[in-house]
Amino acid sequence: MKVIGKKIRGGVPLLTGFQPLSSLWEGPAAPYPSEQSARWQLRKLRPHLAAASAVALHCGELLIHPQRFAEVAERVAIDSFARRVSRPDECQS
Repeated sequence: MKVIGKKIRGGVPLLTGFQPLSSLWEGPAAPYPSEQSARWQLRKLRPHLAAASAVALHCGELLIHPQRFAEVAERVAIDSFARRVSRPDECQS
């Protein structure tokens, strides 16, 4: 797995901490079992990921920041569950 951290003119690091999108499904610690499941999650979380600066597009390559991506996925999952349990039970009268 390659890690993005190239330097631009003047020695300033560029996109430090970002990794290729494939790091979501490749490798022993990959959080998603397949490319399709990772891309589905990316589409589902797109506005949240953008707001958290968890995804970047550089030279046509989609990059993710693993820590920020995980934080967004966790927050959305918790919020989703909280909305489900806060709904009134429709079966009770």
